[in-house]
Amino acid sequence: MGFIEYMTASSPTAGFGTLAWIFFLLQLSGVVAGAYFYYAHTERNLARYTFFRQVGIALLILGGVGLLAAILRLIGIPVISQRLWFWILLLVDLAAAGYMTFYMRKILPALEKAQVGKRPVRASQQRAVAAADQPPPAPRPVATTSRREARRERKKKK
Repeated sequence: MGFIEYMTASSPTAGFGTLAWIFFLLQLSGVVAGAYFYYAHTERNLARYTFFRQVGIALLILGGVGLLAAILRLIGIPVISQRLWFWILLLVDLAAAGYMTFYMRKILPALEKAQVGKRPVRASQQRAVAAADQPPPAPRPVATTSRREARRERKKKK
């Protein structure tokens, strides 16, 4: 039995083996970690915040594809039950983990140093800056009647 036959052999009746369960749990943990990094993780440094948000997106995508493949294998779809797909997904996951490690160790420290001393601009500050660029609104006209009279007029109109 050759390597190609081994990788493309499909046995939907065999179900999940030990390695398939390990792969499934790793993909599930990747989805959970990705959701945490994307939705809940906070950082003061804008460079780290952006990095972890992008890591969250990558983990959600890679873990989601891995979970989909594992679920399809568990259901018993013959094409997806081939070992080849799981090894390809494992290699893609390892390449992504290697790139994330490289980026975190080599590129991110320089980006963090560039962000030191800079404070992230909040949405309220952005609105205040935008409002400062616009001319002030026109003053309100002086009332010619009292408040009570104005309310009575409005009631009469209804």
